Amino acid sequence: MNLEPKNNPVIVSVDVEDWYHGPTAAARFGTRGDVAHVLGSVPQPERGLPYLDAALELLAERQMRATFFWVAEYARRFPDALRRCAAAGHEIACHGLTHFPKFDPATKRPNFTPVEFKTRTAEARKILEDLCGRRVTGYRAPNAYIAGWMLDALEELGFAYDSSVSVNSLYNKTDEPQLVGVDSRPYFPARGTLRRGTVARGLVEFPWPFYTVAGLKIQSAGGPYLRFFGSGLVLAGLRQSLRRGPAVFYFHPVDMCREKIPLPFSWKRPMMWWFKGDLVRGRIARVLDAVRGRTAAFDEVLKVGAEKLCGADQETKNGHC
Repeated sequence: MNLEPKNNPVIVSVDVEDWYHGPTAAARFGTRGDVAHVLGSVPQPERGLPYLDAALELLAERQMRATFFWVAEYARRFPDALRRCAAAGHEIACHGLTHFPKFDPATKRPNFTPVEFKTRTAEARKILEDLCGRRVTGYRAPNAYIAGWMLDALEELGFAYDSSVSVNSLYNKTDEPQLVGVDSRPYFPARGTLRRGTVARGLVEFPWPFYTVAGLKIQSAGGPYLRFFGSGLVLAGLRQSLRRGPAVFYFHPVDMCREKIPLPFSWKRPMMWWFKGDLVRGRIARVLDAVRGRTAAFDEVLKVGAEKLCGADQETKNGHC
């Protein structure tokens, strides 16, 4: 598949978490479910961990460097696995302390105060930095539930970028009814909001790609959409989004799990794991093969300079960069 223009990179990322971090288990919508409770209720619960090496192999075979977003409590329990990622040369970034959403998706009300969020995120970053011996500057919100006040807190903590915003017609995982001026291009968010701003700041947002068809925008960054709809949708969305700027692709090691997922907590959403295993590994490989030779990690893309990346020196007539 032709992925022109070739001057824009595909940013490859891996969210390192397991099945029990998702909304159907420990991090159920509107609750503060405890990972320890789930782990204590399921014999031999690990499913994603054995497939971390499969993710590393897929990347090594193609000589690709990626960004690995780690849940900190997971890294603390499996430090050698995180160190293998770092030793392979990949960027380490933060995926939260326990993978719990920071606001209730139904009410849009915060589950944590900004102070609590900053405290927990600082703790998560310290865990990761202590384990890998490197500075951690990137963040992705658990379940991609992101709000403007979170971006402000991340900037205050010294993070350089976030990659959580997903513009699409099927769901809204933000606390705003509309993402004004946002598409798939990296941008400086206006303070207090996720909307595109006109002033350069210390934090860049990397939104996810989407595929537009019949007026609908469909998330095409990967993850569950890769499992459900295949590599064709993801590649089509990447192709469209690359016309605007860098485009993001992500997957989870647990996506490639061959074993049955324990579902004692997930009877309401059993379809979440209909597609996985070697089928999905093949889909991941097809995407990686299609983008070979034009990939990068987030920290590499940021080396061009945030203002140049966001086009802050070339504002359009409507005031958006």
